[in-house]
Amino acid sequence: MRGAFTRLCAVVCIGGLLLGASQAQTPAAPDPGFRVVYNNVFTPPPLPATVQVDQSYLEFSPGVCSGFHVHGGPGIETVLSGEIVVQTQATATTPATSKTYKAGEAYIYPAGDVHNFCNMTTLPATYVSAFLLLDGAELVTPVK
Repeated sequence: MRGAFTRLCAVVCIGGLLLGASQAQTPAAPDPGFRVVYNNVFTPPPLPATVQVDQSYLEFSPGVCSGFHVHGGPGIETVLSGEIVVQTQATATTPATSKTYKAGEAYIYPAGDVHNFCNMTTLPATYVSAFLLLDGAELVTPVK
């Protein structure tokens, strides 16, 4: 079931990115060094569970990190320009990791993956994200 849900997430997220281009833009309030330029949330056609797809276009200023957090559902984030470093926290079964993603590369992860996004360069970075959230799930929950 989990494999089918993950494949469904990938299909819906990619399709949602394509469909979202025609949706109205609803930018979030600006935050110093971090700005959501575009956000789109929609309910896809009937699926095995009630879900929403949440899409965002984000800009990261040089030297800015998101802070460690988790998402309420699986997602995919694709770097459009610059570089983003994804740091993950260690779990009982996996070590902490840090990997740099460049323009055109994507980071795919399951819900509950504790991670931090950073722009460690001197240039701005942008990326798009798409998340499949079960009804009532939070998009982002900070982790201390």
